[in-house]
Amino acid sequence: MAMCLREMQQKIAGWRIELLATDLGNDVLEKARQGLYSQFEVQRGLPIQLLIKHFTQVGELWQIAPDIRSMVKYQQLNLLADFARLGRFDLILCRNVLIYFDTETKISVLNRLARSTASDGYLMLGAAETVVGLTNSFKVVPDKRGLYVPNISAMMSPPASKPPPPRLVAVSGGR
Repeated sequence: MAMCLREMQQKIAGWRIELLATDLGNDVLEKARQGLYSQFEVQRGLPIQLLIKHFTQVGELWQIAPDIRSMVKYQQLNLLADFARLGRFDLILCRNVLIYFDTETKISVLNRLARSTASDGYLMLGAAETVVGLTNSFKVVPDKRGLYVPNISAMMSPPASKPPPPRLVAVSGGR
């Protein structure tokens, strides 16, 4: 995400961008902070031009440039706990996390994500995940697999106080 935004910096000049990467495990967060990836990891969809531009080879690993790493804040987060304190987000990426939860937990997490998504924001789920049949807090974006928008009319209750301005976020995990 940070690389894509850096590549678009001319088009997004003046935007206030904050990226928050979260995971339950500190080991995963530490690996992300270090930005070290195996050859296999960087070959999975990363164009060679971006690898050459934004990475340095360190032994057998590839390390993403410090200026890209510094664009991201890393924080431990349990999706089963209340995360309203983080504020509202323009984009939440919650990919390949819900597949590990039972139906009741998925519903609970999705409803909390909906309350944390700006009214004009988006939720992106992994290919094996959906909100369909689980909650009406989000609506499907037609022809955009895995992309959802908040269903404002279905929001259960407004926040008690005025939320902070929306931010861009990447929520990741995989346990």
